[in-house]
Amino acid sequence: MAGETLDLGHLYDDVDVDDMGGGHLYDGSDVEPRVTDDLLHRDLIVVQPMELYDTPYGSGTVPTGETSYAYCSFEPRINKNSTFSKNWAQDTTPQSYGGLREDSLAIVLAPEWHGDIHTMFWHGDDCYEVDGPPMHMAHSSKDAEHWNITARCIGHAGPAVVTPPTPPEGSRIWGT
Repeated sequence: MAGETLDLGHLYDDVDVDDMGGGHLYDGSDVEPRVTDDLLHRDLIVVQPMELYDTPYGSGTVPTGETSYAYCSFEPRINKNSTFSKNWAQDTTPQSYGGLREDSLAIVLAPEWHGDIHTMFWHGDDCYEVDGPPMHMAHSSKDAEHWNITARCIGHAGPAVVTPPTPPEGSRIWGT
């Protein structure tokens, strides 16, 4: 050891991690993922993709694909307007009356979003449809980066109506 310098910055360079029992602390352990306690992880919604369909009588959307859970911040808004929707998009909610109507809008802030303008989600017993394109808000810090989604209420669950879908057991939760 005389004349040799001990390099403390690379202690295990010549050691095989398999000889030490593996390279990660929780290899082989079933560890529950931890969700941070911040604004973007306050609510859990059920997300359902939709697709367009056309008929001789018009077009619309139908739920399709697998549902997923997503962590987000759900903020309801009330808006009275006389347009089809807040951003002039096509209204897919059937109505038998005209004139002013009250839109039940919501703003969703999510750390991860895989939906598009053809996406619906459930918050409790209320069903919402994405209204306009989701906006990726790539702010300066990693913690503040999120998706901003505007949605409007298109229905409510009930025993005689429809129940919210349940994502498959073991499916990945967006935002974890």
